[in-house]
Amino acid sequence: MFKRRKSGSDADDTTAEEVVAEEVVEEVAVEQSPAEPTSGPYDISAAPADEIARVDLGGLQIPIVDNMQLSLEGHNEENNTFAIAVVVLEEQQAALQLMAVAAPRSGGFWSEVMDELEAEIGQAGGTMSRSEGRFGTELSGEVPAQDQQGNTAMQPARFVGAEGNRWFIRGMFMGTAATSPAMGEFFEDILAGCIVNRGERPMAPGDLIPLAPPEGIEAEAVEDDDEAQYEDMEPFERGPEITETR
Repeated sequence: MFKRRKSGSDADDTTAEEVVAEEVVEEVAVEQSPAEPTSGPYDISAAPADEIARVDLGGLQIPIVDNMQLSLEGHNEENNTFAIAVVVLEEQQAALQLMAVAAPRSGGFWSEVMDELEAEIGQAGGTMSRSEGRFGTELSGEVPAQDQQGNTAMQPARFVGAEGNRWFIRGMFMGTAATSPAMGEFFEDILAGCIVNRGERPMAPGDLIPLAPPEGIEAEAVEDDDEAQYEDMEPFERGPEITETR
């Protein structure tokens, strides 16, 4: 609480009771101040009543942006679902890979995932370092990737994690989304606007939350080797398997 000081003798006339009353009012004002709004990504039970258009993939709803290309990867033929969604802005050479999995209610899953990522990428010849970002601790560095000719080169990448109500979502920023602060912030907004629908079925930590094409749209399955997660990260050469928003 800010209050103008009295001048001259008027200031000396302030009683102890008035000072105490001001302090009490100030404490109450602080205690009743509204809490900071919760940022996303959001659980389906706490989805914001905003006007953001999102594409509904069942387990994950992703904000739609201009010129966005969206593909689903990691096809499960048994139940016709997918494991990974990739948002691409081809002209900007930027992409965001999203994967949602079940997580323990107690939290702390991202810390375990970071340890595993660092070990896997290090064994593959890449490098990762930790820093603090918008969503907390994140990983950034270089990972090995193959070009169209089959040559292996290093590619910049950022890994960001966010935990919710028994779920965890991992975002992998590629291309200029990993190197340009402005483009990185743009894709961070997409991640923050996501809504996760884990469902109520029992799931072990790490189980994939399945994704499916929007109703009425069929996705073309992309034949990817699940083990080649860091060896083929060239989404810019591949057209949209689901939809393209202009």
